Amino acid sequence: MNDATVLPSYQSLDPREQGRLLFAQGIQITDISKQLKVARSTVESWKQRDHWKRSDIFDDVTMGLRARLLLVIGKDNKSNADYKEMDALMRQLERTAKIERYRSGGTEADLNPKIANRNKGERKKPLKNQITEDQFRQLKAAYEANLFAYQRTWVKQAIQSSKVFMLLKSRQIGATYVFARWALIDLLETGHNKIFLSASKAQAYQFIEYIKAFVLETIEVELTGDPIVINGPSGQATIYYMGTNHKTAQGRHGDVVMDEFMWINKFETFDTAASAMASQKFYRNIYLSTPSSINHESYKMWSGKDHKKGQENEIDISHRALQNPTKCIDGRTRQVVTLSDAEAGGCELFDRESLLDKFGDRFGNLFNCEFVDDVGSYFPMQLLLPNMVDSWEVWKDFRPFGKRRFDGPVWVGYDPSFTGDDAALAIIAPPQSQYQPYRLLERHQFKNLPPHVQAQKIQHLIEGYQVEFFGIDNTGNGLAVSEHVAKFYPSLTRINYSVDIKTRMALRAKELFTRRRLHFDAGLQDVAKSFLSIKKALTGSGRQMTLVANRSAATGHADVAWAVMNALEAAPIADSTDQQIQGARKSRIKVFS
Repeated sequence: MNDATVLPSYQSLDPREQGRLLFAQGIQITDISKQLKVARSTVESWKQRDHWKRSDIFDDVTMGLRARLLLVIGKDNKSNADYKEMDALMRQLERTAKIERYRSGGTEADLNPKIANRNKGERKKPLKNQITEDQFRQLKAAYEANLFAYQRTWVKQAIQSSKVFMLLKSRQIGATYVFARWALIDLLETGHNKIFLSASKAQAYQFIEYIKAFVLETIEVELTGDPIVINGPSGQATIYYMGTNHKTAQGRHGDVVMDEFMWINKFETFDTAASAMASQKFYRNIYLSTPSSINHESYKMWSGKDHKKGQENEIDISHRALQNPTKCIDGRTRQVVTLSDAEAGGCELFDRESLLDKFGDRFGNLFNCEFVDDVGSYFPMQLLLPNMVDSWEVWKDFRPFGKRRFDGPVWVGYDPSFTGDDAALAIIAPPQSQYQPYRLLERHQFKNLPPHVQAQKIQHLIEGYQVEFFGIDNTGNGLAVSEHVAKFYPSLTRINYSVDIKTRMALRAKELFTRRRLHFDAGLQDVAKSFLSIKKALTGSGRQMTLVANRSAATGHADVAWAVMNALEAAPIADSTDQQIQGARKSRIKVFS
């Protein structure tokens, strides 16, 4: 039996309320009856009528607080402790009143007035692309933890040593990847804008892809916008990515990173505008590229022969002299990093023997930083450069990321793979008027695939296109690929290569390049290199001239170039859309009756 007695605090309440509070404390009906000196049946009837078992604890607590407060108020000679208790009880009753308003259909502001104040006035929008100090530290730690030794040299020594850093590099050693991350970290540290330039906007966008992926993977923040405005610990700064459009390249300021600068058409004119964006002394110019031809305009700057008159000093640009970052007499820091240098610096991502076997004579240009020898090339660099365009800027009807990328008719060319070769696919948009060029929309390469898998790849890549013509090399392995392709494109044109046919195809392509009517994105250096590798040579009999690529029997054979020329098999030998040719066909003789 519970021998608890009625608390003095409850004495201000009527017996029925006292009974309810005693029941809420777990006292049995019989004991309540004895404490209150009320018949047990009466207490039981109160319990049933007032639903004591289902009573709300909030109501019971409120009743108890009120009873205690009334008791303290009723004292004659109050002590300091009594006054303190009264104050505490009043505050608790205020809280219960707020809770009661909330329970009666109010809002959170009834419980917390600060919420109401917070909603007063104009609310500030959250900052876009915000990166906090803690998030910056996470990014910097992840960035520094993933650098090879030679990459650490770039960002710790080369960039710091002068205002201009020029890097001649092997393919696939992570330069674009590292400088994208460096640019983000430096932007967050200094608040300096970053401007990425390249031969085309599509190529410059590679920097943005690396930055976005790094931020999302490390701190789970998705960067958005074009340009990308970042609110970081050092304030607001902007990342711009552009091609070579002079109008869009002007009016910005920040550190300039120019990728594949040795493949940019009219480089000197563009570089003048681009360099101006980094004129302020605390900004840097960073130039990255694989080598092109010594006839390219950028070679003057690389070799230091663009000095002012009277300051022409010979600069040793050999690999031996520039294996480490070297500040030269013209104030620019240069470095040459080959595949061997990268391997010595900790990179173990390459199979050298496999690369040598695959690329043959092209290995030196791709991985040893050797300039392209276009002497004797049937398609020299100066012929190709005017046809290299910024497709994102000028091809408004081509949507590279859209579900349906192009709405007009296309021509497809395919060069099948043989032993050791890459297969190549080219998709070309033919001109729809005399003012349009032929445009290489896409090119793809595959290696070591059986004929039926090559056909499956082709079918997938041309889905969504309105294919008007399909030309395929029908010799060798092409026989089998053609049979598979014919199942989904029966009207394909099978091209049986011969010396005459290859010459005809090359003549057609050369005329289009000469007239600047065969355009491709300037970021596609593999297309340019493929055409550069084609040279004239004697046939085995020594009686005829033919066209060959610089290769051994086991290496590639200008796959992309021949795929493009296969697609162009639907075009006339002479460019009949050219106004000069049309004019030449018109008779100048007038007959008078």
